[in-house]
Amino acid sequence: MQGLEEHQVAGEVDAILKDTDLEEKADTQASQLSGGQKRKLSVGIALIGDPRLIFLDEPTAGVDPYSRRHLWDVLKKRKAGKVILLTTHFMDEADILADRKAIMSHGTIRCYGSSLFL
Repeated sequence: MQGLEEHQVAGEVDAILKDTDLEEKADTQASQLSGGQKRKLSVGIALIGDPRLIFLDEPTAGVDPYSRRHLWDVLKKRKAGKVILLTTHFMDEADILADRKAIMSHGTIRCYGSSLFL
């Protein structure tokens, strides 16, 4: 697995800021961002370097509906050739983003499969 070269980092950061609609906040400290902006930043950080495996814990919780839909588009656009494991309470989000879903209850997987199977 190869990381980014130093000269590629700035371009990658700019692309992620644009994709997550955080260009205006590029010089803002994370502590000064709203909750939804912090979620977008977390997703952006997870995508830096084009990793093959990405873990996201409720990436759109607390995000307004427009931003939520936009983050779905970002994840769909970048998911080719990757494994993205995410947790969510939103079934519509799972249907849009996931090829396979697992339903957990009390820490145990109760059901696993495609939307059609479930």
